[in-house]
Amino acid sequence: MADESISDAEKAGVRSAIFTHLAGLAVAPTVGALWERGALDVLVGADDALAFPDLLARTHANPGYLRVALRLLASCGWLTSQPGDEGGPVYRPTTEGRIALTLAPPLYSELTSSFLPKALILEDYVFGPTDEPLVPSLRDLVQRAKNGWNLTGPVTPGVRHLVRGHLDGMLIGPAMVALARRGVFGALERGPVDIHALEGNPASLSCLFDLLTVPGWIAQTGQGVQLTGCGRYAAQIASSYGVTASYLPMFGVLSTLLFGNPRMPRIDPSGFETMVNRGMNVWGSGGAHKTYFKKLDEIVVEIFSRPIHEQPVGICDMGSGDGTLLAHLYFVVQERTARGRVLDQHPLIIVGADFNKVARRATKQTLRAAGIPAFHVINGDINRPAQLASDLEALGHDVHDLLHIRSFLDHNRPYTRLANYVSGSRTPHTTGAFAYLGAEIPADELEESLVRHLRRWAPYIGRFGLLVLELHTLPPALTAANLDRTAAVAYDGTHGFSDQYLVELPVFLDCAREAGLQADERFQARFPPSELATVSLNHFRAAQ
Repeated sequence: MADESISDAEKAGVRSAIFTHLAGLAVAPTVGALWERGALDVLVGADDALAFPDLLARTHANPGYLRVALRLLASCGWLTSQPGDEGGPVYRPTTEGRIALTLAPPLYSELTSSFLPKALILEDYVFGPTDEPLVPSLRDLVQRAKNGWNLTGPVTPGVRHLVRGHLDGMLIGPAMVALARRGVFGALERGPVDIHALEGNPASLSCLFDLLTVPGWIAQTGQGVQLTGCGRYAAQIASSYGVTASYLPMFGVLSTLLFGNPRMPRIDPSGFETMVNRGMNVWGSGGAHKTYFKKLDEIVVEIFSRPIHEQPVGICDMGSGDGTLLAHLYFVVQERTARGRVLDQHPLIIVGADFNKVARRATKQTLRAAGIPAFHVINGDINRPAQLASDLEALGHDVHDLLHIRSFLDHNRPYTRLANYVSGSRTPHTTGAFAYLGAEIPADELEESLVRHLRRWAPYIGRFGLLVLELHTLPPALTAANLDRTAAVAYDGTHGFSDQYLVELPVFLDCAREAGLQADERFQARFPPSELATVSLNHFRAAQ
């Protein structure tokens, strides 16, 4: 339960701080890498707006990732982008951008190089055999955070606040994840705690608690520490840091992605991902997605409470991950629907499909441990629905008889170059920046790719449709005007540099309609329910 002892305004203040911290995890490494290469000198020192080809020629960057980096600065309100004389964009720093991009880069660069490598294994330091290599530097950084990073000079309050929040976030983000994942906040929620009574190394724990006095989330009482009211709320939503912090391995090599070899391996010889901490990512996703899944449950309950002959025979999750969502939905049907009362006569077929061998193994373990009687786990590629239909037929099931679901997968589909498409044939509406292994994907091609992707699914979602949870970006100007109300800056960084393709919600819905999919208005949801929506839930049916 969220903490009820603080006001709504105080809760909004905590969320605002978290959004700024998350942005810092993406912005600091990006700005640091641009500064080290001299790209910011080119931008800030230009007398006039700078065209993208000129900036590209002067920095020798990989164009796709440079475009992502520039859009990130625009989402911070530090850069504007306008169409140029030749149709391509031209960039110009804003007044705040000139100040920030002169003041902040050395601090961002220093923190990225000095602390980020330690942040990758912060949990091991704090809760491992020794924290001696960590404590001196961490103690120094915490003191600098408490001193406001000594930002002086002709700095506007807004820029100072934002830069401090970014720098704080580089420390606080990994700290919140480490403390939450090890159950420290659970202990603190029960009341004041002596640091020496906690699992972990007292010296580094003391540093982290001292750090959390900066946003006012921890109060120190003699040898003990306790959560403040705002700190209790922050602790309860600490998983909000997990997904962005899970990309720190990628941000650690961002300079190489931007200016070196963009094809560096994403998977090591053992099959482990090199640019994302998948365990942390799953942990963070699980906490953040509870609200979305609650709405998903309502739709599933409605579908499986219809007369039997109007119900799907089962549920197929493309991109099943560890199988947690499938297991959850099985029990939703079992416990909350009319179908659940007759499962002995009408078994609910559960199908988990995933491209990743490790994920398929995890799905099997989860479904087996949950005691689900009738399930299949198969290889699945979101780009190949026809293959899914064929594989299901081999198992004795008709693809049209299942309710199809997927969560946060469409934007993460493997990109394939378009066949028989003439560049510029469509007018794009997305403001997004898109890359594949460093190469730029023009916005019109990305939208065409999305339409074709969804169109491939239209013949296979059959009688019962496709439930899609999806993540979206926002136009940079809208993000910049609402930095205290959205995590879009962090999303743009984590997804843009990892070859994922976020488009705005209206663009996504337009592409779906063009692909022949109709969204059932009864089941539409957006989070938050405003123009700042970065997550949507839709139940698509093939247009008749």
